[in-house]
Amino acid sequence: MVTAGHCTSGNGAITNPSGSDYIGPVVRDNWRNGYGSVKLSGQSYYSGDLSLYRVNSDSSASARIYKGGKTSSSSRPVQDYWRRWAQSGDKVCTGGMMTGKKCGWQVTDTQPTIHYSGGTTAKNMVVAKKSPGSCTINGDSGGPVCTVDSSGRAHAKGIVSGGGSSDNSGGLCDPCWLYFTDIGLANSAFPGTIARY
Repeated sequence: MVTAGHCTSGNGAITNPSGSDYIGPVVRDNWRNGYGSVKLSGQSYYSGDLSLYRVNSDSSASARIYKGGKTSSSSRPVQDYWRRWAQSGDKVCTGGMMTGKKCGWQVTDTQPTIHYSGGTTAKNMVVAKKSPGSCTINGDSGGPVCTVDSSGRAHAKGIVSGGGSSDNSGGLCDPCWLYFTDIGLANSAFPGTIARY
């Protein structure tokens, strides 16, 4: 499975939020804590904010994305993944662990460098904006960015890295900003391809 690189440490363990269940080990990670994006071995480009981990044999995973609020157990199948790079004007939804599903995002910039508070830098990212509404918050990182087709199936488009509002109101009056890694970078940077139904 793929998550945000800043959510993990290279060769570390992935657990559930309470730390009580071991899910599996990190396989590859392009994020150096305290610094930000780094190039993976053998690659000449930065691939955003990504980490690949293996799901342990006593756990299960499937190509589905949760829908609804943060406590929802309802999900939808992943039909496919974005077959082109993000472009300005693309519309997307997010699925964060803390805020649940949020739609209305529109891509405004591709391949910028994002400077996060704390001094870390994410390179080769995608920026989206929405207004009005509520923003993603800490804890949503690593969640999916997708679109949903008319039959209710999701198309994977990226991995949430960060965002928020410029006035820290939670986005109720101010535009929300979303920073995510394009799903194409996950496909090119890591072994394998995105699972789908």
